[in-house]
Amino acid sequence: MPIRLEQLGGSLQRNIAPIYLLAGAEPLLVQEAREQVLSAARSQGFEERHLMVAGPKFDWHDELAGASAPSLFTQRKVIDLRLASGKPGKPGAQALGEWAEHPDPDTLLVLSFGSWDAASRNAKWAKTLDKAGVVVEIWPLKPNELPPWVGRRMQAAGLKADREAVAMLAELVEGNLLAAQQEIDKLAMLGSQQTLTASDIQQAVANSARFDGFRLAECALRGDAAECIRVASGLRRNHVAIQPVAAALYNELALTQGLVETRQQGGDERSYFSRARVWPMRQGPMKMAAGRLSPTDLGKAFRCLSAIDLQGKGRKFGDPWVTLDALLVFLCQPRAGFSLAAS
Repeated sequence: MPIRLEQLGGSLQRNIAPIYLLAGAEPLLVQEAREQVLSAARSQGFEERHLMVAGPKFDWHDELAGASAPSLFTQRKVIDLRLASGKPGKPGAQALGEWAEHPDPDTLLVLSFGSWDAASRNAKWAKTLDKAGVVVEIWPLKPNELPPWVGRRMQAAGLKADREAVAMLAELVEGNLLAAQQEIDKLAMLGSQQTLTASDIQQAVANSARFDGFRLAECALRGDAAECIRVASGLRRNHVAIQPVAAALYNELALTQGLVETRQQGGDERSYFSRARVWPMRQGPMKMAAGRLSPTDLGKAFRCLSAIDLQGKGRKFGDPWVTLDALLVFLCQPRAGFSLAAS
C-alpha cells in the first residue's frame, strides 16, 4: 500500500506491516523513515536486526534465507536491507517477489532504496511488494520548499532564527538535507537563546565545514587520499560520531553509483543530476569518482560501510575509524592493489 511520508507515523501506530519499502534520493528522510519503522518494530518485539547492503555480488536468496533463519535468542527479527538504487537486478527482483508472496510473520523486511523512478515503481517485483506491505516514496524537496523545511527543523531543535538566517543556511547546504540537519544539530548544541542572524549562520557553517562528514566525502570523491586521512583524523580528534560520517559517505557513493549506472545505460548525466538534485558544485567530484570507481568497487565500499556501522555499534570486531581510513584510501586509489577486509 503506498502512503506519503507524513502518513507513516500514523500507519505504524495502527499496525506493523510485514514489509516496508522506503525509497528516494533524500537519504536523511529515508533514514528517518527507517528509524520510525525500526522503533515501532522494537516496541512490537522485533528485537534482533540484520543490516545488509546489497551490492553487485550480493547473493539474494542465501542472504535473505540466512537472515530469516530461526535464532536461539529471539523469535522476531528485522532484516534492514539497503540498496543504492531502485534496481535490484533479476536475482533481487525474483527474491523480493518470492518474499512478498510468502512473508514470514516473525521477520520484518525493511527495504531502503537510495534512488527511485517510474521504472522502479512499475516493476513487477515492486508492485508485488506494494500489495504485501507499505511503500513510502520520498521525493526531493523543490528549491522553494527548502527554506521552509530548514525553518521548521530549526524551530523543532529549539532555535530562533530570522528569515535571512534560514535562507542563508538553506543556500549554504545546497539542497543537502543531511548537511542541513547536521548544521542545525551543531547550532542547537551551542544552546544560544538569541535570534540567529545570517552572519551567525555563515560563521558557524564556515567554522565546521572543514572537518565535517561531507567535506570528507568530497575529498574521497576527488581522490585526494592525503586530505581524506587528515580530515578523518580531525573528525576523530573532535570526537565526532562515526555514524553521521559514514552516512554522509554512503549518500555520496549512492549518488555516484547512480551516475555510473546512467553512464553505462547511455543516459543523460544532466537529467540524472537534476532528478537526484545534485547541485553543480557537487557534480565535478562525483564525475571524477564515477570515472575511477567500477560497480564492483562501489559494491566493496558499501560492504565496508556496513562493517563500519557494525563496528561503531560494538557488534563487530575492529576500530571503525581504522576501517574508514582503509576505505578512504581504496576509494581514492582503487587500482593500487589495496584490499578491503570487509569486502
